[in-house]
Amino acid sequence: MSLPIGIAALVIAILLLAVGHFFPFGVPVTFVGIGLIASYIYDTRYKPASKQPIGPGWVDTGERFIDPETNKRVGVFMRPETGERAYREL
Repeated sequence: MSLPIGIAALVIAILLLAVGHFFPFGVPVTFVGIGLIASYIYDTRYKPASKQPIGPGWVDTGERFIDPETNKRVGVFMRPETGERAYREL
């Protein structure tokens, strides 16, 4: 959801800057738009479930859920040394 809002913020910022409203709106809205787009690009909290088999060192947490995007059952695995989590279709 951050991508369309970030793009809209940048379009509004361009319009504001074009008519000379630098502060208090044009420049801050530019940074908000850039920040939202960057968060969309670099946010790695949600990763789609993989069909690849899980490797050694991973522990099954017992968590199960239905992925809302694919409507498939997903299991959660964790690497105890790092706390990294992996999601696999079951």
